[in-house]
Amino acid sequence: MKRTKILVAMAAALGLAASTLASAEVDEVKMMSQYGIGYMQLTVMKHDKLIEKHLKAEGLPDTKVTWAKLGAGSAANDALLAGSLHFAAGGTGPAIILWDRTHGSNLEVRGVSALSSMPCLLISRNPDVKTIKDFTDKDRISLAGAGSSVQTMYLQKEVAKVYGVDHYKKLNPLMVKLSHPDGLRALLSGQGEITAQFTSPPFQNIALQDPKIHVVLNSYDVMGGPNTFLMVWATEKFRKENPRTYKAVFDALEEATASINADKKRAAQIYSQEGGGKEKVDFLLKIMNDPQMHYTLAPERILPFAEFMHKVGIIKHEPKSWKDLFFPDVYGLPGS
Repeated sequence: MKRTKILVAMAAALGLAASTLASAEVDEVKMMSQYGIGYMQLTVMKHDKLIEKHLKAEGLPDTKVTWAKLGAGSAANDALLAGSLHFAAGGTGPAIILWDRTHGSNLEVRGVSALSSMPCLLISRNPDVKTIKDFTDKDRISLAGAGSSVQTMYLQKEVAKVYGVDHYKKLNPLMVKLSHPDGLRALLSGQGEITAQFTSPPFQNIALQDPKIHVVLNSYDVMGGPNTFLMVWATEKFRKENPRTYKAVFDALEEATASINADKKRAAQIYSQEGGGKEKVDFLLKIMNDPQMHYTLAPERILPFAEFMHKVGIIKHEPKSWKDLFFPDVYGLPGS
């Protein structure tokens, strides 16, 4: 009898140990952001320590939160697959490319949520360039993540519309890969090869203060209305193995989004502060109050974006619904 009790106790202890191991989560959650006010939720999350708040609510008060700053979604994809990131953030183009590459694998990637919908502008200092038809071999277009970025896809989609699907890469030879800040400096300098930039707020707004800079193309015209510009994505493996950590990050995204929409001035102050005051609060607030700007976790017009990528062969797998591209946590939102 005594031996039986000892065996039962040992079995219970082993079971408890196995249960503890099974429920163990990462002791550090690795986040990132990029340049621009489209990533405002991530800026607010970092400043207000919202992930830490929600980790504590999930019973994970000791989990460390670290942040990296990257310049393009392609770099975020590399970091995510290498394990040096748990949540990537960037344009829909790199996110969908990685969804396609990992489709059906044990590292399958899907969207966690959208971040923002905002018009991205192709701008130029060449007075002869009024439409994309006017670019010549003498022009060079700066793009962050040129070749895979969301702005690349916008430009290629417009080129396909103008010149035909078979010629969607017609302007690719003009693309130069520069981060948004570096591209802006190159464009405004008036020196060197950069005569145009496909960028985003606030960089395009800063550029347009120069009377020599004008708009060539608006991404909303390409997409037929507002569409998701930036999003967050992660691996299915991380989500399954770290459900409480994942939930804490998602809840922090929800809280940050609500906070921004409730008090945009405070968000602008945080962004300005985090950037060392380079952009003034009133300037940022004016951009954020543009009715075309949406801070929302709901994907907007992301399916037609992915359909174009499949049509021209950038991705092999065609999503049948926007939900194919995202985890179920956002299925209740009005996505498209």
